[in-house]
Amino acid sequence: MKKLLFLLIAFLAWGTSAYSQEFIKGMEISLYGDIKKDNNVDPEDMPQTRGIIFQPVHAYLYNKVVSVSFEEMIPAVSIKITKESTGETVYSQEYMSPAEASIDLNIQDSGTYYIEIISDKISLEGEFAL
Repeated sequence: MKKLLFLLIAFLAWGTSAYSQEFIKGMEISLYGDIKKDNNVDPEDMPQTRGIIFQPVHAYLYNKVVSVSFEEMIPAVSIKITKESTGETVYSQEYMSPAEASIDLNIQDSGTYYIEIISDKISLEGEFAL
């Protein structure tokens, strides 16, 4: 009986873990671009370093709502979302010192969209499907 109970608990834990990993993978929008640093060092003279690059902004998609969270304080940020097939801008807004932003895209048709997040320090873009 103990073996059966152990196997049942192990199976449920494994199944829940596998489900949550797939769920989280489908939500995050990968953002690519430039993060500008404010230093007075010539890029050719800079030491070459390897490590994890800090991502100051993260974007997630859940039920046709895009959530953008900011890991550091950015004075002014512009967020723009365009539809790939038409090139039409479906959302454009400027935020002052945001911590996070939610963008409801429920009225938009299914398709591929691009998100652009631009400030004086960052220029990031990503692609997602509704």
